[in-house]
Amino acid sequence: MWTCPQCGTKIDPSFDVCWHCGTSQDGTRDPAFVTADAAGPIENAPEPPVSGAEAHAPRGELVPIYQAFSLMEAQFLANELSSQGIPSVADAIDMQDALGTLDGNPRVYCGLDDAPRAKAWLEAYDAKRKAEGPKLED
Repeated sequence: MWTCPQCGTKIDPSFDVCWHCGTSQDGTRDPAFVTADAAGPIENAPEPPVSGAEAHAPRGELVPIYQAFSLMEAQFLANELSSQGIPSVADAIDMQDALGTLDGNPRVYCGLDDAPRAKAWLEAYDAKRKAEGPKLED
């Protein structure tokens, strides 16, 4: 940290100029300096890149596409759909456990535009799972 010689503001060392008044560490003041608040919004600013969890989050209106048996299955399917390029999310709470209702199983959701692709993938997944049958350990 360094302290601005003009206004006394504590400044992160990654900054060469005081963000508050535009003065450098050696006391030279920039006459063209304008604070971010005074400058207003940047016209035609590019959208920041999407990364991490945001990159896999569904966009637009969310629609339920699958009712799972458990939270683990719902999260697994949401992750699988996302890995297939269909951003999806799952419930974090099993309302069946909370309320004791049969229709409270956790659901998987995706964006409305992705719903047809997601449903087709889920149908293929269910057909494959049913064809393989239950796996019994020896």
